[in-house]
Amino acid sequence: METADQPVHPAGRRTARPGVLIAVLVIALAVTAALVLTGHGRDHGGAGAGGPADKGAPGAGSADQGSADQGSAGFGSTDPDATARLHADAADLLVLEGVSGRVRITADASAHTVSGTYHRPDGGTARVRGVVDDAAGLRTLTLVCGTDTGDDGGDDDDGGDVGGDTAGSCDGDLTLTVPEKTGLRLRQTSGETLLEGLGGRLTVNVASDRLTAHALHPSHADFAVTSSSADLGFSAAPDTLAVVTTSASTAVRLPVPAGDAYAVTTAATSADVQVKVPNRDGAAHRVTLTVHSGSLAVLPA
Repeated sequence: METADQPVHPAGRRTARPGVLIAVLVIALAVTAALVLTGHGRDHGGAGAGGPADKGAPGAGSADQGSADQGSAGFGSTDPDATARLHADAADLLVLEGVSGRVRITADASAHTVSGTYHRPDGGTARVRGVVDDAAGLRTLTLVCGTDTGDDGGDDDDGGDVGGDTAGSCDGDLTLTVPEKTGLRLRQTSGETLLEGLGGRLTVNVASDRLTAHALHPSHADFAVTSSSADLGFSAAPDTLAVVTTSASTAVRLPVPAGDAYAVTTAATSADVQVKVPNRDGAAHRVTLTVHSGSLAVLPA
């Protein structure tokens, strides 16, 4: 019996089945959709959940008012060299509480914001933020510093939250530029302090510090100097100036316009006090000196 000849395919080739092609196409589409939804396959150069903030992003490292009464912008941006940068709106009063290390604050007549850097001496990743309070119509900017602990967060033994940043006083190198009329309330526990050109109200308290000030021109200023050295230079006569020193060596340099004078009141205990500027009761510019051991000299600028 003769049989019909069957078609013979070339060796090694099979006819593709339509079902297999459809399955491959479906898998490819599913993989593509997954990449789009999860964001993989693109560059994560900007800020992301749990990732570093983009330094170029608007508001990075800035201090915000947040609300009518109080606000905080969180920790500022940090450069690769562990230097934190701050940029904040101008304030009536800048507050630095319990700082240590090297602090430099310079007033700039053309500045309209508060800007600066903070670097930790131990090489830790520095953080700095501004907390704003508008109570009683006075805009107060308080700087808070910290470091990156390297902890992603979690709970401590007592059930409290443990974040990746610790916040507190600034301990390191802090350099700030402020508008000329910004007031300053500073308490420094140790280190070196340089103040230049400040024209707002000053309340400065230092201990174990070397304090230098140039071209100050506030209407009112209060200084407390303990176990430190201080050289305070003024470019304009203040209406009121109070200086309290304990175990310190202090020089105050005051400008003396022609025919002008200061009403200087002195209270000293075991101290050497010298007043070399014109001293006249009833003068418009009042200076109060309280000295407990050490030396203090008031000199013409």
